[in-house]
Amino acid sequence: MAKKTQKTKRKPMYKTAGFYFVLIYALLTVGMIIQLFTVNVIPSKYVIIVSILLLLLLLGMYFLQMGRRVNKINKVLGKVLIVILSVLLGYGNWMLFMTGSAFSRMTGDNTETTVISVVVMQDNEAETIEDIKDGKFGSTETGDQEILQKAIDDVEKDAGQSITTVSYQSYKDIGDDLYNGNIDAIIMDEATRSLFEDNHPKFDSETKVIKSYEYETESEDISKRVNVTEEPFNIYISGIDTYGTISTVSRSDVNMIATVNPNTHQILLTSIPRDYYVPQPCQGNQNDKLTHTGIYGIECTVETVENYFDIDINYYVRVNFSSVVDIVNALGGITVDNPVAFTASDGSYTYPAGNVDMDGAMALRFARERYNLSGGDRDRGKNQMRVITGIINKAISPAIITRYTSILDAVSGSFQTNMSNSEMTSLIKMQINEMSGWDIEQVSVNGTGNASAWSPANGFNSWVMEPDVETVQNAVNLINKVENGENVKDLIQ
Repeated sequence: MAKKTQKTKRKPMYKTAGFYFVLIYALLTVGMIIQLFTVNVIPSKYVIIVSILLLLLLLGMYFLQMGRRVNKINKVLGKVLIVILSVLLGYGNWMLFMTGSAFSRMTGDNTETTVISVVVMQDNEAETIEDIKDGKFGSTETGDQEILQKAIDDVEKDAGQSITTVSYQSYKDIGDDLYNGNIDAIIMDEATRSLFEDNHPKFDSETKVIKSYEYETESEDISKRVNVTEEPFNIYISGIDTYGTISTVSRSDVNMIATVNPNTHQILLTSIPRDYYVPQPCQGNQNDKLTHTGIYGIECTVETVENYFDIDINYYVRVNFSSVVDIVNALGGITVDNPVAFTASDGSYTYPAGNVDMDGAMALRFARERYNLSGGDRDRGKNQMRVITGIINKAISPAIITRYTSILDAVSGSFQTNMSNSEMTSLIKMQINEMSGWDIEQVSVNGTGNASAWSPANGFNSWVMEPDVETVQNAVNLINKVENGENVKDLIQ
């Protein structure tokens, strides 16, 4: 009589090692698919293709581990493959998470940081507020008086008593009185530090800060939103004259309008000199240097330019000295077309004519130089546009793929904009989808120097640039043409 064959009892699925390999792999796959849709920087057609491939791979891994007819060798090989793919999925998930976080930091930060310092002469023995509580404190009538009053209140808290304050309209007068001993300290907005240096060039080394206070305020939403992949728009690029935190309120030393037409893939950069003498709504529509609008916040700068050029500024971008260095270095350097050879006035770099490869520090020095350029601030503005052009060209090149992580780190902390997350990702998706280049043109407005014009922010007569109305009208006409889809390449000299 034949013996009955005894069936081997199959282990429950959850008691096999393969089940947990597949489970971890499935979680990473699902996480990857969810992030592809939520981060939203890749065109939908590619997201769908990648998602299908990921799901097919998941089914394949499930079969290799849980299939009844798969031998032990293939199951072991399957586990090895799951480990390799899981590492790749883990890295992909991390990169998508970092991308989403970076965009949130760039577009979600609508704060402005004002730093108010209590400054005394370097030879003053005072080290704390209490040491000078019985002295006279000078303050200016320029800038945000509400924040300045908060600082005075905080000084009185640290002093433990009321303090004597003297109000000034002129930075020259308050600086002179500090140097002459007529006041013991200045309660000053750090955004105005350079205004003191106009009359006291060694102000930094001849004075010291005994206490600083930081105040954060929320910026007003001044964006004029459009469909950025279908409609033309203007971005105001404001470069502030500081290092460090991008939200710091400071003078607007780089002033540029970027007119973008996504349909014609044309960008027009319009440079405005920092000393342009224009009416400013934040100073009662008095004329002053454009750079001084930054003391009152980016809203003042944008409104001033909108009013004077009679155009809409849809968005703004703020960068500082640190931004330029970090972004250029993260891109692995940029190539700048330099028309005229020169050496920086501080002797740090020599720039030959032609295409020049630059790292971050070299690009920043190039963008800041004006003394050794025949056109002074006019040529500096043109060089700033050349640096922006170099950054854009490098950012849309295939080289960006290999430096993706470093670029994310650089821009997320060095870049502030009121564009929304969805608007920025829409532009990125459009570029990935079309993979086309951009025609970048440059124009500058011009003017005439005036060494004795009244500056309300300074409180004394200063050197300014009186606008050349014809160059302003020419720039406005070019902006309108780009917005209307016309090619302006042959119209720019």
